[in-house]
Amino acid sequence: MRSRNYNQNEVIHYLAKYLSEATKKIHLAIGWLNDDGLFALLQKQAMSGVEVVLILLEEDDQNLAWKTPQKGILQKGNYRGVKVITVEEAYKERFIDHRFGIIDDAIVLTGSYDWGLSGSSKDAALTITKQVPSLAQGFEVEFNRLSTLKPSAKRTKKVVNPTIELLKKLEVIKTLVGIGDTDFLYLRLRGLKKYLPDENVALIHETLRNKLYEEAISFIKKFTNYHQYFQACIEPPIDNFRREIQQLEDEIANISNEFSETEKLLHQFSVDHTATLGDLLQKILFQSKVKAEIEQETRGDQKAFEEAKNDYEEYTKTHEAAKKQKQKVLSRQEQKELKKLYRQSSLRCHPDKVVEELHAQAEEIFIELNQAYKANDLERLRAINQQLKSGRMLSKSEGITTLKKLESSYNNLNQKLKDWQEKLATLQQMPSYKTISSIDDWEVYFEETRVILEAQLNRLILHNEAHLKPSL
Repeated sequence: MRSRNYNQNEVIHYLAKYLSEATKKIHLAIGWLNDDGLFALLQKQAMSGVEVVLILLEEDDQNLAWKTPQKGILQKGNYRGVKVITVEEAYKERFIDHRFGIIDDAIVLTGSYDWGLSGSSKDAALTITKQVPSLAQGFEVEFNRLSTLKPSAKRTKKVVNPTIELLKKLEVIKTLVGIGDTDFLYLRLRGLKKYLPDENVALIHETLRNKLYEEAISFIKKFTNYHQYFQACIEPPIDNFRREIQQLEDEIANISNEFSETEKLLHQFSVDHTATLGDLLQKILFQSKVKAEIEQETRGDQKAFEEAKNDYEEYTKTHEAAKKQKQKVLSRQEQKELKKLYRQSSLRCHPDKVVEELHAQAEEIFIELNQAYKANDLERLRAINQQLKSGRMLSKSEGITTLKKLESSYNNLNQKLKDWQEKLATLQQMPSYKTISSIDDWEVYFEETRVILEAQLNRLILHNEAHLKPSL
């Protein structure tokens, strides 16, 4: 997959280059063409045997800015081999926002470049994308649909675009992988088989088949990004906003899941650390207090004694409280189920995902969900998951119906995603997390640490006994 953006100063050079290199087809749905040089180039290509088809707006004598440079071309429909298809002025808005072209069924032209329109923006740019067959195919289907629009038709027959179907399938797969629901993923992979001639889809399919899920999600995101302009081009604005909001909701839920899992990891390490080494550390602190007390008597070091005493008392208090906390021990299979249920449930009740009317209820359930997950309470998590399945939370993408509200929700969710990303980054920068992340095997780490601490304790005991004997 390759894509490159060209600014206003570069556009003409590269556009002429790619149009000149066309050998089979040039299909441009651009609304207008006010560049004599480009039109002459298209005529030359048409006369050499290249199929050149333009979809332009009908001429409007009241608005000369939309007219093509060659007078009479639209009336004839064909000028020196260049075929021109016209659509009504009612489609002007569509061509303002979504112009595109396909060269040789392989190269896609998109972006804000306005094809010579007077008074155009100096920031106009052209994006040229190659090696993404699904993108070229999707735009070709849309081009064919536009070329068959009937004048004054109130409704046009809905065309099933295979690229949109592919993107929907990949979005479902990405969501399932994101929540850890991969048990029946092989059934979803069957739906990708007809798209496998596209090497990009084949790569995604192969990574999923080999259970390389992180790589697969990365490939799907990259693939989807290449199709953003395409999706915006053929989907109504409200549907497009709903899709983007749903994606943001899923991203927020996934990153908040990762935050919770990171917190749980830190908590679990603390619990295991206390259970394995807590008593030993308490003894070391006690002996350190005794040593400081001895040194206070011999050297008058009152400050060191007070610090050692406070360390011992504070740790003892924390240690005794931690020992009273009971956490359920789960088997590996139960841990897998716990994680899967947590992800599924959090996607259903995340406060940032549901409509405002259900925000308070979702927040209450979300807190309980996190408490159950942190405590390894599988039974409670099962119950919460079942409740959410039967009493469905309504997501923002489904509950909002006006474009203005959708825009507001989209911007709000964008900010919340950034907030979650910052929270996760902060948590992962903590020294404790970095330490834990560097440990491959907790049991080995605790055993090695225990040996070191026992040696330290023995040295302290020997030191203290040696200095206490004379006073006995």
